[in-house]
Amino acid sequence: MKRPTWLLSVLCMGMCLLAACAPESEATRPAAPPSATRPPAADEPAQLTYETLEGIDPYTGLPQGENYPAGKRSVAVMINNVKGALPQSGINSADLLYEMITEGGVTRLMAVYRDYAAMPVVGPIRSARDQHVQMMLPLECLYAHIGGSTYANALLDVFHCPGYRSLDGKYRNFYWIDQERRKTMDQDYCVYTDGPTLAAALEKFGLDTDFAYEMPQAFRFVAADQPARVLEGGEAGQIYLRFSGYTDCEFRYDETTGRYAKWEFGEPQVDEAAGGAQYQADNLFILFTEITRYPDGVLSQVDLSGQGYGYYFCGGRYERVRWMKGAASSPLRILLLDGTEEDVLVNPGQSYIAMVGLDQFEHFRINGQPVE
Repeated sequence: MKRPTWLLSVLCMGMCLLAACAPESEATRPAAPPSATRPPAADEPAQLTYETLEGIDPYTGLPQGENYPAGKRSVAVMINNVKGALPQSGINSADLLYEMITEGGVTRLMAVYRDYAAMPVVGPIRSARDQHVQMMLPLECLYAHIGGSTYANALLDVFHCPGYRSLDGKYRNFYWIDQERRKTMDQDYCVYTDGPTLAAALEKFGLDTDFAYEMPQAFRFVAADQPARVLEGGEAGQIYLRFSGYTDCEFRYDETTGRYAKWEFGEPQVDEAAGGAQYQADNLFILFTEITRYPDGVLSQVDLSGQGYGYYFCGGRYERVRWMKGAASSPLRILLLDGTEEDVLVNPGQSYIAMVGLDQFEHFRINGQPVE
């Protein structure tokens, strides 16, 4: 696959920056669980990469409403994303929506809600994967799933999440089965929860819902009282990306809403809980990394141990960026392309984040054109 010259420069620069301090690549240690560091103490705040904006929602950069859940953790919920599981519920209400390949060419979503008590109907709920766990941990949120892969469970154990921050429906019920869907679908496609149901389960099972500090910011946001930043890379009315031969998706900029609407499997991706409204996001982050397989030959191993390149889309425009992570507990950072460790200023709003394999870069399109 031909790589763009700017990409080669970024990768070379990244290798130099990380040579002295980067954790060992997971690809060289396939039998081990993903990288991890010491779990923080219960009263220890997550390390922030930039100053928290007072009175601002840490996931969207928007002003906190009067019912903002100060002192409470947020929640991340795993959502089925195979064709047979559509339509989903609750995706339009997610502050952050992560999509990554898991196995067999399929992707799985992780929807993050700052206020779990106000969460709408969400589902169908599925099992944990380590790549999603690595995105959840630095957000300091609760984690709702049903079962998990060996690697995901090992990582959750390292960070003492079971019974503390992780609610596994395989052992503790926080959901119901949609009986109408169950008439024609497998049970994996019919499992749902909502804010009141989840809140009751969290209280019943004694999970740590309180957080003494402000939740970590997902990005470095433009101040809500400042004009939105105009991205410098050019116009981007349509974006196409492919995760695998099974899963691809498209985003189209809607000038009426000023947001990007999502298509998956060639159809609008809609939210049943929102009356069938198509999923839309203000910010898109399409990030590329090495994706291989674990020794079982099935599960996808998404390399989040260092840094790579990607694209940030907002307001019908785009710009090239770098991403950096590292250990499982380290935050995902979106950085300037110039090689510094300065975080990109992100416009306020809901965000979609995709980690895509480098082997799929040749299929990536902006406005129908390949990226050189």
